[in-house]
Amino acid sequence: MIANEDMQYLLPCSTSFTCYDRFSILDDPEHLEDADGQVPFWSILTTLLKSSVETPAELIELLDTIAVTLREGSGPAGDYQLLKSFISSSQSAFFDTHWPLIVQLALELPQHFPSGSLQVLGNEDSCATLKLSKRQAACLVVHQFLCTLRAPAWREDFFDFGIWYGSSQRHDEACKIYLTCLFTYLETFLPTAKQPQDDWYITYTLVTAKPDYAALGVLPVSLSGIEMVIVDNYQTCPKQLGLPSGASVVAANRYIGFGQSATQEEVHVGSSPEACPAVLITPPLQDNQVLVVRGAEAMLNITGQRREIKAVANDVETSVDWRRRTMLFMDALELDLESDENGLPDLAPENLTREVNKAATAFSSGLYEVIYSPLWGCGAFGGDPFVKVALLWNTILNLIKVFEDDLHKN
Repeated sequence: MIANEDMQYLLPCSTSFTCYDRFSILDDPEHLEDADGQVPFWSILTTLLKSSVETPAELIELLDTIAVTLREGSGPAGDYQLLKSFISSSQSAFFDTHWPLIVQLALELPQHFPSGSLQVLGNEDSCATLKLSKRQAACLVVHQFLCTLRAPAWREDFFDFGIWYGSSQRHDEACKIYLTCLFTYLETFLPTAKQPQDDWYITYTLVTAKPDYAALGVLPVSLSGIEMVIVDNYQTCPKQLGLPSGASVVAANRYIGFGQSATQEEVHVGSSPEACPAVLITPPLQDNQVLVVRGAEAMLNITGQRREIKAVANDVETSVDWRRRTMLFMDALELDLESDENGLPDLAPENLTREVNKAATAFSSGLYEVIYSPLWGCGAFGGDPFVKVALLWNTILNLIKVFEDDLHKN
């Protein structure tokens, strides 16, 4: 369970979001200081964002000032060398177009979130949802870029984009691709870009399993035929994301989100900046929970796996409706940590039941014509591919039986 005091995630515009004015940025801070000598961070940030930023060095100085003010150090951003190099390659485009927009969106935070906080997706409701407009989501994304946020109560890192900035990276190319996706995303908010529909929202829903699914894996269902499609390259193109009327499985960690390498989850989230704010409001997934994100557009088609990934423009028809894109974040058991002295860990009854019910919770979160899934949990988590395919297959058939039975009852 989440403590009541942690059910709200404070944003930088909150009057309760305070810090020390370590660099004496404010001209007259005394009237703003609380009993501990701290001032609202928003006053410091708005002052900083008025300064001229026209070179990579000035940008890094600003970001480092923010980081030291909030956290006494640069943290994962380290020396900022990857970000500096990335921006230097297209310096005029960034400072002429992206930076003014970043500042504008960042300063809109109080307008879009007057309460100064976000509702954390708790586990008391069976279906807790945060619904954001496109502009609200963009506002949060730029604050993840500026690293003006604090870690949620349940995690210490991987909540802002500072992890992509330093010279010491697990996968340089992946971080560069994620930054490219971020700046491509920001361009969609330029005045010259086609503006999104008014009814386009990004929703983040934490779904907690119903008690009815506790014994789903033992229903007597006959297996029917199955077809597996082998692809030359993994892609994040619309078809493999389940569009227009399906969903795609994101093989997630319990602590969902983005990262520095090219796992399937990191590729999905890194290519879709609007999915990134989910890390701020989603506590670690429990065995009976999944996260469902709808409406997040993938900026680029990332193909390949691990060290072989590359990004190309999404070659899509104008009829593709990204508002219908659905991401099913479901974490698999970390079977690489379990002993196999007594046989394959996948086949332990409690593990079988857990995985079936996890998949059932995700697959029953909506009406989907098709669900695209990788070999869920069969990479770093050490799951057996044959067992996992059988479990996913069985889950779909069980759900079909449940729905058919419900229809007959009604």
